[in-house]
Amino acid sequence: MTPAEINRAVLGDTSGGLPAAERRQSPRVPLRCQLSILADRTAPHQLLTVTENLNSRGFYCVVDEPLAAGDQLVCILRLPNRAHCQSCQALRCAVEVVWVQQVGDGRFGIGCRIEDYSLAG
Repeated sequence: MTPAEINRAVLGDTSGGLPAAERRQSPRVPLRCQLSILADRTAPHQLLTVTENLNSRGFYCVVDEPLAAGDQLVCILRLPNRAHCQSCQALRCAVEVVWVQQVGDGRFGIGCRIEDYSLAG
């Protein structure tokens, strides 16, 4: 599957029903995808979460551990496959944490920019 096909399959109608006031270059799509963040600052480990929304340039998710803006991470993003609802397409993404905010339950919301991606093997 080519990157363009992945974008069309996942994003479909990119308007996503969002208000015209959305200022991002690519509107967000409220899509929950499984996400493994491979963080290895002090000891290699994974943070497991789901995306709250994404677009062709990045995603937002909530994690249990604080990360810092500017952190460079590798993530495995599992996108649902519309043709086969039981399977998914996994992408290995190099991302940069753009912003971090503490959410009410002691966890952290992070906005990540996708720098590069490839099909995960």
